[in-house]
Amino acid sequence: MALYKRRKTWWTDFSVNGQRYRESLDTTDWREAQAKEKELISQASQGKLATGYQQFGRLAFSQAADLYVAERLSHLASRSIQTEKERLKPLKSYFASSCLSRITAESVRQYARLSHS
Repeated sequence: MALYKRRKTWWTDFSVNGQRYRESLDTTDWREAQAKEKELISQASQGKLATGYQQFGRLAFSQAADLYVAERLSHLASRSIQTEKERLKPLKSYFASSCLSRITAESVRQYARLSHS
C-alpha cells in the first residue's frame, strides 16, 4: 500500500489478494487521499472494485479491437487508421466473440497455423 504524488495529485498503489490496483485519488489533500485509499482498499477486499484490465478483459475481441482503433484515431494519419482496420479484419473474424481474457497463447498459435495454411 502506497500513496504517492504525481504533479499535485495523490495516487494509490496497492495489492489485494495478488491483484494490483493503481488509481488516482483525485485530490491534492494528503488526509483526504488517505481516507480515499482506505475506502478503495475496502472495496477491493469486498470484490467491488474492478481493475481497468479486468473490465477490458471481459470484452469480446471485436469490441476491444474497435476500442483500440478508436483510441488510436487521434494519434494516426488516416491511411494508417485504414491499415489498422484492414489488419484487424481477419483477427476479428477468427476471434469474433471470444472474451479477451480467454484468448491464450495456444489460441494465437492456432490462428497463426490456420492463416498460413
